[in-house]
Amino acid sequence: MDSDKCNGQFEKIMKKQKGILNLVHSKKALTAYVIVGLIYSVISVVAPSISGDLVNSVIYGEGDIKFYMILLVLTYLFLLVLSVLDQHALMSFKIKEKKAMRNKLFSSFLKKKGQNSEQVAAFSSFVNNDMPCVVEDYYAGAVDIIKCICIILCVAVKLLDVHWLLALVIVGSSILITAIPNTMRKYVGKVRGKYGAAMEDYNGAQHSLLSGANTVKVTGFDKRARDIIQEKNEAIVSEEKKLNKSQLRVVGVAGGMQILKRVLILAVGVYLIYIDAIKVGGLLVAVQLAEVLAMPAEMLAYMQNARNQAKPLVEKYDKLTSVEDDLGQTKLQDIQNISVEHLSYEINDVKIIKDFSYTFEKGKKYMLTGPSGCGKSTFLSLLEKLQEGTYGGSVRINDVSLNDVSSASLYEKIGVAFQEPYLFGFSLKENIIMGRDVSDSDYAAVMKKLNLDYLLDRFANNELNTEMVSRLSGGEKQRIALARAMVGKPQVYMLDEITSSLDEQNAREIEEILLAEDATILYVCHKIIPELKDRYEEVAFA
Repeated sequence: MDSDKCNGQFEKIMKKQKGILNLVHSKKALTAYVIVGLIYSVISVVAPSISGDLVNSVIYGEGDIKFYMILLVLTYLFLLVLSVLDQHALMSFKIKEKKAMRNKLFSSFLKKKGQNSEQVAAFSSFVNNDMPCVVEDYYAGAVDIIKCICIILCVAVKLLDVHWLLALVIVGSSILITAIPNTMRKYVGKVRGKYGAAMEDYNGAQHSLLSGANTVKVTGFDKRARDIIQEKNEAIVSEEKKLNKSQLRVVGVAGGMQILKRVLILAVGVYLIYIDAIKVGGLLVAVQLAEVLAMPAEMLAYMQNARNQAKPLVEKYDKLTSVEDDLGQTKLQDIQNISVEHLSYEINDVKIIKDFSYTFEKGKKYMLTGPSGCGKSTFLSLLEKLQEGTYGGSVRINDVSLNDVSSASLYEKIGVAFQEPYLFGFSLKENIIMGRDVSDSDYAAVMKKLNLDYLLDRFANNELNTEMVSRLSGGEKQRIALARAMVGKPQVYMLDEITSSLDEQNAREIEEILLAEDATILYVCHKIIPELKDRYEEVAFA
């Protein structure tokens, strides 16, 4: 019954680790690491057995001494090669898995809606700080747990082959040596927490008093301030002494148990030799296997704890990479109209758009007006499928629900220019073309049309670094953003305050260019040029 229970527990552990490994992206690299690790685990148990056979051949004349010596040397050389291969496989897996995770994180982030600076910071923090823990502690740790279990089982089987009593002593003492100090370390953790609290209390008081040092001086509070710091300092010393004592207890108990373990193994082994239950080689095998068992037994608890600590990071990774699938499958041809019926949208229980209805027809120019915060920019974001959350009412393109429209198809048909254009650290041309199939002549024509051709010589093929971008005016940045929209030859322009940084003359020129475009225009604008107003159909938001 006990055997069945043990086997059941082992299967449970292995199943759990298998479930973890199914989450891994670089399965081939991981498989190589598992295979090499398992071979190493088996051979590490075989080597002590050969040592025992060699000793028995010397003492009792059992077998060819030369054969066992050569076999032992070859086995240890093989172990050396396996250890190198094991580390190589581990490093290869880590590199490939981190690469795959970075790619998935980036791809997922691009697909998310409503990204902001906080989300970008969380993304960067995970990549730089958390991702190594996921790979090393959670994924690679799962493999290491399997390796440790394999070594423990192989050692236990071999020890039973030597003698059951030695197996009981070695396995039992190894469990105790692992369990008792680990239990004590939990107490050490509590003491360390109190020490940390004392340090935090000291740092808080010190920061407060030093920040107000001038006030401390002029009010004569300096003596009391020194007394306060002295009290906090004494509290740190007190907690640090307690921490050191608790750590010494763990070291003492662990060291004492190691000595007791060795004495017990030697005593039981000598006794078994005395009664002819085992030979000298058997005792040597038992001693070596005890050393082999020590590390995985100790590491098993550590790695399981590290895996548990890394689990929230895995959940964080899943959250960062979880993206709502784009359900849209319908590919757009020509955009004939965009019809909106009873559209409503709210964020955090605040209504941004309230019961808006309108039909935008092909080729017409629309100016979206209304006070700040009435939902004009939000409306464009909804049409661009960039706004997070759901909306009420209906938005249809060519009688097809916006939700059913393929995002890729939509972006091929629209040209977007945001209120605050973003310039990437690429060349000027790359910033405008953005990977699209645009001929040099079309690119040059757009640059000339928007009076940006003088920038071609200024930047040439140089990447736009921070210094270069800082030299661009707000108006130049907005015209670059507009050029980015125009080179795609869109059927519909969705423009948000694209002339806000331009003077009236340049703004008029840009609008004249847009009004001449053979395309539908949805234009959010607060700075209306009176003589051009009549050329737009005004769409008012409440």
